[in-house]
Amino acid sequence: MVGNSTLGRVILGWARSKILVTAFVAVFPLLTAAPLVADTTTLRVGFPVAAATGGYPFARDDGGGLRFAFYDGLTRFTPVGELQPALATSWQNETPTTWVFKLRKGVVFSNGEPFNADTVVATLTELYNPEVLHPKKADMGTINGYRVRDPYTVEITTSEPDPLIPKRMSQLPMIEPKAWLALGKDGYARTPIGTGAYTVESWGNNRTKPTLVVAESSWRKVQHIKRVEMTIIPDPGTRVGGLLSRELDMAISLASDDIAMLKANDITIQMTTNPSILSIALRTVRPDDSPIKDARVRQAINYAVDKQSIADIILGGTSRVAHQPSTPDLIGYNPEAEPFDYNPDKARQLLADAGYPDGFSLKFAVYGGVLPGDTLIFQKVAQDLAAIGVQTELRQISFPDYVRRLFNADWDDIDGFSIGWLNMQLWDPQKSFEQFSCDYTAPFYCDEGMMPLLDGARTEMDPIKREAMLKDIVLRFRDQAAALWLVEFAGANGLQPGYQVGRFRLDGSVYEQIGYVGN
Repeated sequence: MVGNSTLGRVILGWARSKILVTAFVAVFPLLTAAPLVADTTTLRVGFPVAAATGGYPFARDDGGGLRFAFYDGLTRFTPVGELQPALATSWQNETPTTWVFKLRKGVVFSNGEPFNADTVVATLTELYNPEVLHPKKADMGTINGYRVRDPYTVEITTSEPDPLIPKRMSQLPMIEPKAWLALGKDGYARTPIGTGAYTVESWGNNRTKPTLVVAESSWRKVQHIKRVEMTIIPDPGTRVGGLLSRELDMAISLASDDIAMLKANDITIQMTTNPSILSIALRTVRPDDSPIKDARVRQAINYAVDKQSIADIILGGTSRVAHQPSTPDLIGYNPEAEPFDYNPDKARQLLADAGYPDGFSLKFAVYGGVLPGDTLIFQKVAQDLAAIGVQTELRQISFPDYVRRLFNADWDDIDGFSIGWLNMQLWDPQKSFEQFSCDYTAPFYCDEGMMPLLDGARTEMDPIKREAMLKDIVLRFRDQAAALWLVEFAGANGLQPGYQVGRFRLDGSVYEQIGYVGN
């Protein structure tokens, strides 16, 4: 158990100190709270990670949680995964390889230029520009043609059937063609021009203080917040301090053990859940004879980690344990996949069966501050693996360095690295599955026996048949222990009194929906 270990004592000591702080603040809340500023139309936000690529529309990172504050795709998701119209009002699959999108009329970019079918074609033409390798291209499936049918109708064709095209189009920001030609890639990343609710006023030094201002001409109307002043604060404790001192109006991704203290100081807590999973990717694409190439070793690693303690103690019960690359809320979840319950004895036996009775050493690259308590989670992983003889060195890396390594397969002697199965991007596990495949642009895990299953699900247009295929894939991933699955993504976000948000989301579009009713 966690409490009987060195890390456990650290966690318990940390918790006791938090309890003392909670009690102090609950009794003397005014000592930590200054009055709210009068201008409630400006929202000051503490966010854990910066936009690694600024406003570059064809990047694969999430844009520091603000990219879709100033951009739009043809479609978009609700916070519970329902696909909705955005710049497209409807879509139809005319043939297995032909999609037709009807576009919203009367939309303009922040520079006043109109949005229409020519815009969509220009965006896709730049995405597939043979002279530029845009990372987002890897996420768009097998699109091989696009044309204007009329000023507000676009036809998109694919080289093979692709059931995810409407979902994929939620992830492709539409660019303003004239501005793109005038500014170029780097200039557009600095001064992005979109159809979204906000525009970028400035990024701050090293993109650490981005500021958004309302785009009055946008089709997405802002309810109350006219200005968003974001500060990148990697340390979760500092984000909490910003809420308590009233220097922040909103803070993203707070530690679970701070929730009671924040509530005692009238901070509104909203939880975010999504079908993504925190895990450790285990590199099998490598020239050496690493033990983790053996599925029994990867299974042992999964059995060795007490994931329930991570969920209950480190995350305070705010998350669920993950044993497979899908969640109960997501298509493809397979209830027949046997869970990796905590069983160090079974883990040791599997290591012995694989020829490693005395264990071995591993190096994991991890970055913290993305999920509450993730640094402690990785420490707990290393502790539990050490208990079965797998000595694990944790190497902290920055998020930009992580992104660079992931997209270039530049892992040197790293055996595994923290990664999210980011199922929330398409509310479908296919994209995550393909990242853990032999065909990934920078492969790190490859199971040749999996490829026919992945290929079949990628092109199956019948939703019932496709779901059955996804369940088979999940079972295969589980049996091969493709990763060390840990917990589902969940987060606590804090808001000062008076602000109201519907269902929370982290892609930037939440800001336009925030209302203010006063104290």
